[in-house]
Amino acid sequence: MIFPAAQPMGVIGTMGAVFVPAQQLFGRFKSRVIQTTLYPLLQRHRHPFAHHYLQELRRHEFASLEVVEKFQWEKLKNLLEYAADRIPYYRNLMRKEGIEPARVLSFTDFARFPILNKPIIREHSSEFLPENHDPGQLQPNASGGSTGKPLQFYQDQKYWDYAAAIQMFVESWWGIRPGDPTASIWGTDLDLPPRGWKERISSGISQFRVCNAFALTSDRMEGFARMLSSWQPRFIIGYASALYLFARFVLERPYLSIRPHAVKSTAEVLTDNERAIVEEAFRCPVYNFYGSREVNNLAAECPAHKGLHVNALTRYIEVVDETGKPLGPLQPGRILVTDLTNYAMPFIRYEIEDIGIWSAAPCTCGRPFPALANVLGRKSDFILTPAGKLIHGEYFTHMFYGMPEVTQFQLVQDSLDHVRMEVVLNPGASESSVASVRSRLSESMGAGVRCDVVIVQHIERPRSGKHRFTVSSVPIPWGHVDQKLDSSSPSA
Repeated sequence: MIFPAAQPMGVIGTMGAVFVPAQQLFGRFKSRVIQTTLYPLLQRHRHPFAHHYLQELRRHEFASLEVVEKFQWEKLKNLLEYAADRIPYYRNLMRKEGIEPARVLSFTDFARFPILNKPIIREHSSEFLPENHDPGQLQPNASGGSTGKPLQFYQDQKYWDYAAAIQMFVESWWGIRPGDPTASIWGTDLDLPPRGWKERISSGISQFRVCNAFALTSDRMEGFARMLSSWQPRFIIGYASALYLFARFVLERPYLSIRPHAVKSTAEVLTDNERAIVEEAFRCPVYNFYGSREVNNLAAECPAHKGLHVNALTRYIEVVDETGKPLGPLQPGRILVTDLTNYAMPFIRYEIEDIGIWSAAPCTCGRPFPALANVLGRKSDFILTPAGKLIHGEYFTHMFYGMPEVTQFQLVQDSLDHVRMEVVLNPGASESSVASVRSRLSESMGAGVRCDVVIVQHIERPRSGKHRFTVSSVPIPWGHVDQKLDSSSPSA
């Protein structure tokens, strides 16, 4: 898709003049002053070493893959040595498994390290903290609980300084500068800032405004959209589903004109249809971004849109099958993450419960970081049929293409022989508009599966705020299913 270039302010051309009100010009001048003076001071206070780490990242942006892997390996070795020396859980694990950090000489050796998961962390939570640690240096955090009970953990200042640096690094690929006016359509109370006077001043200096995606009512979206039309933020970020709903709202109201430079979609799987709608509404590129609360800033799209570049300078990612065997390009498997920056509570070969696929070819942008062709969602976002076919959640979104009456849907699989499709319709829409869905769903699931389609008023979001198209409680034996994931359009 080709997007029109932004027209410069106050330029008189052959087609006439562009007049910008004095108030708007003053607003842009004030915004630029804040961005170049107050914002750097705020960032230095929040993340004192972020600028240093940013320079480190930039030095490697177009280095060779060999140089990047060497840098990554040194960080990984340092983490293993620290874990063996200071973290009781890892010290005991390495003794039990006969692992000596000095004898781990390659990524192949490292792949023999046992996989970490949420139950293990919950059972041994106190053993993951460093011996003789300073409690004041530990910053508590928790997962959003998309798939069950939230996970409690800790991160340190180095982790957050690196996170700030990585964010600036990646956003520079998209033409976004630190401190650019940013609008957020977010969906979890964990991230919505408190509204005390300090937070309001901080948000003002950061030029950051938020719309709570937990409450996207028409009135709330109308007020937020009108404010954005006047303010014109350079950057918009949000959950994929929240961005999509807001973009549809904007498209239905031609008097709203919001023209950012870029949109960042994160926290959920971004479907092709959602991307197209968001790009149409805001007339700018949408960039997919992958991260989690346990380990943020994992991978991101560059302007080439050829996959998601792994943040290999501070993260090590593996894609493995059900037995833990490494998988090659175009083979879907479990994503394991090793965070190379957080020493407060190290996560080594942590199963993040997402399914991903390595890209088959290097990106054309020239950056050396390995790329994921796609992140397909949570393990529980896949539907397994009695015939052994594995269906990706995006497959079901195609059933509703060309159905503007449908606002939202969710497919729930509670057993191998039963699925329930919940559908939210626009006000005034008739239930007959989705009459064909049941037969198409039955055709997709195959014989012997009871398929219910139910019209509901709304679909509850989990505490994480993320909407999930599909939710399955049926265990999937990844090493034995048909590896050809069905995500193509269902037959009409």
